[in-house]
Amino acid sequence: MRKSFFVWATLIALVATVSVGRAQQPSASSDSDYITKVSAAAPPAVTKDATIIEMQGGTMRTVRTGTNQFTCMLLPGGGGTPMCADKNAMQWLHAVVTHAPPPNVVGFIYMLGGDEGASNTDPAATAPSSSNHWVKTGPHVMIVGAAATTMGYPASADPDATMPYIMWPNTPYAHLMVPVSTAGTQSP
Repeated sequence: MRKSFFVWATLIALVATVSVGRAQQPSASSDSDYITKVSAAAPPAVTKDATIIEMQGGTMRTVRTGTNQFTCMLLPGGGGTPMCADKNAMQWLHAVVTHAPPPNVVGFIYMLGGDEGASNTDPAATAPSSSNHWVKTGPHVMIVGAAATTMGYPASADPDATMPYIMWPNTPYAHLMVPVSTAGTQSP
């Protein structure tokens, strides 16, 4: 079963709302391996100065404190998809998870490792169904916030995921998906 955007956004929201837990410290080599995996999410210029976090037994552990306002992690499910979000995108993700109105800011998310799929119409869906327009986008970036929906890109429930499109159209969490490669892309 694929994990949706909602599932990993829930974990991300923990970072935005609670203090980061300090779990048992892994060895330096395992931290180094984790940082290497997470670094596939974004260009090196972003990941080299990003905060790196890791989910451990229900808590978030800071692997490395960064200086550039990006937070990077491996998302749960399917081997861990790497993702990096800026400060505004983290606020937006928190709104998605808590079903709160999204902030009036524009945020940016890198997912250069692609995703495992999500409903294009239901932010809370956790698995594909005959009615939730499941779409898998290969390597991509996201522009989140209401302004992203005014850019004139298609807002179909069944998008061509090889081209920029609005995900979750007609919801307060609509955002722009911008594929940077067609590898791993599957449209409904």
